[in-house]
Amino acid sequence: MLRRTILAGLAGTALASPAGAEPRGDSGIVKGRRGGPNMIKGDPPRLDFGGGLIIPMNASIFRTLWEGEDRWVTYGRAVSRLEVKAMQQAEIAATGTMKLMLLTQAFAPERLVRFETCGWRNRTSDANDLVLGEIALPGKPVMPTTDRVTGSVTDGDTGGVGEDGWHAVTGYMVMKKDITLADVKARAQLLKS
Repeated sequence: MLRRTILAGLAGTALASPAGAEPRGDSGIVKGRRGGPNMIKGDPPRLDFGGGLIIPMNASIFRTLWEGEDRWVTYGRAVSRLEVKAMQQAEIAATGTMKLMLLTQAFAPERLVRFETCGWRNRTSDANDLVLGEIALPGKPVMPTTDRVTGSVTDGDTGGVGEDGWHAVTGYMVMKKDITLADVKARAQLLKS
């Protein structure tokens, strides 16, 4: 289960810390750290990065390319018995989602459909419809946030029995000033279009 506390930590907001967060009256907005997003209270809460980029804090953040005026954002998550493995897999998921979605946006935008107000998702929900390739992107995922889970991990090593493990979530942000869709088209090495 995706926990809102993990997402709040990932977003860089310090809601519990009076020094890091600054409520604005009863407006329902909690101001984030300097340079970070603001939290809009509600069900679900939303992160406002500015420039039209408002991301809901629920499971819909995954498998989605979030686009604002000046950036793209993707998220990844993973569960593993080892915390470091969960963190690595979450980073791979966030990076892979960013690459798949930017390649598809650049080469076959008709395969994506608008989601929420600023998200893009695969039109068919079939990963085979996304453009597969390699592209060097600027930046890297942020440090994953982890949460201990009880009896949720099943894999080949556990014999199908649920064991305690770690849930990791991370985000990957690419600024449009650092790479454009034209750059993606020019630099990509396509494996399947």
